[in-house]
Amino acid sequence: NKPGEYQTGHHTDVLQALSMAGGLTAYASENNIKIIRRNGTDELVFPFRYGDAKNGRDLHQNILLQRGDVVMVP
Repeated sequence: NKPGEYQTGHHTDVLQALSMAGGLTAYASENNIKIIRRNGTDELVFPFRYGDAKNGRDLHQNILLQRGDVVMVP
């Protein structure tokens, strides 16, 4: 809902970050969210299925964010 940069604490997970940004819009592709993490010259992409996580399934995907992570919601 509110794209941009957000300062997070040391223990902010994906669901918390999405909440900080105002949640998802009705047009968001909630099961195609990606967390992009750069590790040196490598780029890691973690899939995130919001619908599963909000319903208590596959909570392992609700990772703690690290400095520089990008949460992309198409």
